[in-house]
Amino acid sequence: MMFFAAESFFYQGMARWDLGLDSPNKAAAVLVFLLLPLLALSVRARREWVRWCAGLAFVLVGYGLVRTFSRGGLLALLLGAIVLLAGLRKLLVVGWRWLPVLLAACTLVGAAVWTGFAGRVADSSPAEDASAGNRLAIWRNVPYMMVDAPGGWGRGAAGDAFMGWYQPLDKTERYRTLVNSHFTWLVEWDWCERFMLVWAWLLAFGMGVVRWRTRGDPLPLAVWIAFAAAAFFSSVAEEWIVWVVPVTALMPAVLTFFTVKDARRAVFVVTFVASGVLLSACVVLGVCYRPEDLPRIDRSPDGTRLIVGTGRPDAWMVCDEAVMGGAAFGRVLRGFIQTPEGDGRAYGLVYDLASVPADVRRLSLCGRAADAGPDLLARFTALEDVRVISPNRPEDWLASREARPYIRVFCGEFSPNCPAEDAEGLTVVFGAADYLPNWPRLAFGNGP
Repeated sequence: MMFFAAESFFYQGMARWDLGLDSPNKAAAVLVFLLLPLLALSVRARREWVRWCAGLAFVLVGYGLVRTFSRGGLLALLLGAIVLLAGLRKLLVVGWRWLPVLLAACTLVGAAVWTGFAGRVADSSPAEDASAGNRLAIWRNVPYMMVDAPGGWGRGAAGDAFMGWYQPLDKTERYRTLVNSHFTWLVEWDWCERFMLVWAWLLAFGMGVVRWRTRGDPLPLAVWIAFAAAAFFSSVAEEWIVWVVPVTALMPAVLTFFTVKDARRAVFVVTFVASGVLLSACVVLGVCYRPEDLPRIDRSPDGTRLIVGTGRPDAWMVCDEAVMGGAAFGRVLRGFIQTPEGDGRAYGLVYDLASVPADVRRLSLCGRAADAGPDLLARFTALEDVRVISPNRPEDWLASREARPYIRVFCGEFSPNCPAEDAEGLTVVFGAADYLPNWPRLAFGNGP
């Protein structure tokens, strides 16, 4: 396994180690989960030579953590170490057990200063560090994203959903996730799955507490606290290898948990109630503290309909992301909503014509949504305006205007499907191909 990939991350000219996991933060999480057992061994081992060997291994693995330059990884280590040492505090006063830990910590502090990692940690305020500021800008939208999509935004869609519907239009950073495993899953999953996710994490913490209180072993809790912290500051939990040590460390806690009947009942009740309280708080934040400049968004629980704006949509569009600018096409629509022509209206978006209400009056079909031809309009009896944007077979739609004169077709002049000859009902958008940059105005505007 390579220490860093061909396309490495760098900090001030120094490569950030990713251990072949394509992310220094994932590598940092793995290293943190190795450091905590080594730390426990260096304190708990009875033989002095074992404690010193564990301390030496701690330094070597810790240097790898320093070379990842991961601040989330460092915070995860600190939180886990605090829990671990708090649980082992009685051993630290026996003889010189603390000496290997102290020397290892001093060595790693020196390595952090020498590599520049300490300086990166010192400059971590959101006002000075774009990475920290961008995370906060994403995370503040999580309650709104949860409330807007009770059925979730779909697996792997959190980054596109944020960029399309919540990211400020003057920002252009691209995201695959919400740079936080917990928030990414909370946004992508439905309410039932959200509850199970929160409950599972709290239950793991509860099992760790039971193990600590009944067996004097704080390691499972320390590892899972560190895991929760590492997953909070980056999307590290999507990598299966990151789960190996935490799951292994939790096994003794699970066995202890199911042998202590009274504690089991209490932990189940407390974590169940706490999960409901936390998610209820998210609902309150998402409903009561929504920014005024953020459009109202309502995604149906089954994900088939998306309504942007307040009220009943006066127009519906069957989408094809391929000709609308990609999965984050909502940015273009939000720009149109901010214009006088688009303000104060509601817009309905679907991916399947079957999801369009039967009484629709204004309908737009985009790209492949129009492949079935004009006959697909037969079930709609109230149509007054049909706009077909970047269809693959525009001639079929133009030919149907004799029976349906309200049909209009829009094609980019550089599209291979654009008719060579002008025709009534055809609008050619100059300088464009299949993607028409002003598609919201063509689909929902008052004019052509």
